[in-house]
Amino acid sequence: MAVVDKKISWRWHLAALLAYAAESWLYLDHAAPLTKSVLGLGSDPSLIMWFLSYWPWAAAHHITSLQTHLLWQPAGLNLAWTTSVPLLALLGLPFTLLGGSILAFNVLTLAAPALAAAAAYLLCLELFAVPPAALIGGWLFGFSSYEAAQTIDHLNLDFTCLLPLLLLAVVRRMRGKSGRAFSVVAFGLLLGAQFLICPEILATSALVSGIALPLTFWLLPPRRAQLAVLLLDLTLAAPIALLLSAPILYAMLTGPYDLAHPPQWPYIFSTDLLNFILPTKTSAYGGALFHRFTKTFSGGLDEQAGYLGLPVIALLLIACRNFWHRPEYRLLFIVLAVVLLASLGPELHIAGHATGIALPWTLLLHLPLLGAALPSRMALYSSLLIAIILSGWVAARAQRLRIIAGALACLSLKPAWHPVSPSPALTFFRPGHVQAALGPHPRLLLLPFGITGPSSFWQQESRFSFAQTGGYLGYPPAAIQADKPILRFYFGRDYPGFTPDFIRFCQSTHTDFVVAGPGTSAHIMAQMQALDWHAQRIDDVTVFTVPAP
Repeated sequence: MAVVDKKISWRWHLAALLAYAAESWLYLDHAAPLTKSVLGLGSDPSLIMWFLSYWPWAAAHHITSLQTHLLWQPAGLNLAWTTSVPLLALLGLPFTLLGGSILAFNVLTLAAPALAAAAAYLLCLELFAVPPAALIGGWLFGFSSYEAAQTIDHLNLDFTCLLPLLLLAVVRRMRGKSGRAFSVVAFGLLLGAQFLICPEILATSALVSGIALPLTFWLLPPRRAQLAVLLLDLTLAAPIALLLSAPILYAMLTGPYDLAHPPQWPYIFSTDLLNFILPTKTSAYGGALFHRFTKTFSGGLDEQAGYLGLPVIALLLIACRNFWHRPEYRLLFIVLAVVLLASLGPELHIAGHATGIALPWTLLLHLPLLGAALPSRMALYSSLLIAIILSGWVAARAQRLRIIAGALACLSLKPAWHPVSPSPALTFFRPGHVQAALGPHPRLLLLPFGITGPSSFWQQESRFSFAQTGGYLGYPPAAIQADKPILRFYFGRDYPGFTPDFIRFCQSTHTDFVVAGPGTSAHIMAQMQALDWHAQRIDDVTVFTVPAP
């Protein structure tokens, strides 16, 4: 990967950006109205929209504490341990003010793959200076299987443009194209910004760097002096990153630890070995054909992100044969192999079956931050490494045949049409309606409860005019996890004898009203009506008054 000083026409940059933006619009939006539809599925988009509205609201109301009592009354929740995305809230602020959180969420979702592809394009252009090869590299990263899976509901995880930009800054520093002052500031800003979007990605990128840097020192002796300079720059950049992250870090260290994910999650959310060659329904080609096999994979569709496909694997094998003698490519292939192994998690799964074969991820299960990371998300790094390797392979001999092969690899990973959901907005939760009907600052339990409903969206839609005695901003806090009946209810699992536990929970949390919106199961509604609590239909919800204990 020699330094190549070559003037690239701005037309290539414009063409790349337009191509990425067009592909993002076509597969994600496909004519859905951006203010009345949600580009995603499930309750996680509502979680993100809650934060897109919360941060401007908190700033306007001079709220500085990250311990909120808007959810999980009376204990509240430490927002530092949630998917709080403060930087995305800042980026989306103009759209939030213009058209609400749905518009902001949709615009950021549309921008995420296009920006990721553009950032990878710039990285590959810096490495190889061949625009068609860089265009292919950007496409392979921005529209990878990882991105196609995470765009279903995880904006914090699919907004990945900072990762190739950080690597671009590293490459330019090692090539002597950037000075110390610029590099230190760039590293600090990028690392801090990544923390403010997704701390998990920052933690796993540190893990991958911890593997790659010693390998670089070993395989590339001529680069050792440059590595020493780079490590010093990163050390100097740490205070900048810490300064940007300080409010969140302080709340993490001094407030309640509300993360507490179940210990079995790394086993559930791991890449199935067959997923490397079998596409899921997030792929445009073969997802439906192989569904009888892929439906057995553990985790949800949004976490089954390991698909590489035979065309990409074939090109990787060809590139390995062509370039293995070159130390820099040998480094890339070794790191790729380690990342793919890590994505398999702590135990090997094949066709949905746990084999009992322990894998290296077991060493990370009890580490802070990394212990809560999900192995399947390591596909982010394999997609970037594959983009660099195949871009370099095309650039090494940028003839028509290689460009066509690279384009076919991109085509083989083409995402399926992205799911679109109708807006969950209700008349009852419009600003001012809740107060008019139930008085100022009531405590509400919203149905559907927990992860099964859009309670987060309804609360922010009302401009945070009420507190919830439940809620959904990720996995519930430890006190709720210990309450097994309520935890089952949180996940939408009904069971005999539910009613006494429900009454106990409402009374212990001083719930004033239970509000049942669309999506509440008929069985739950029947049990609510059997309680003989005072009920009234207001707008598009049913309100039950909780009697005093």
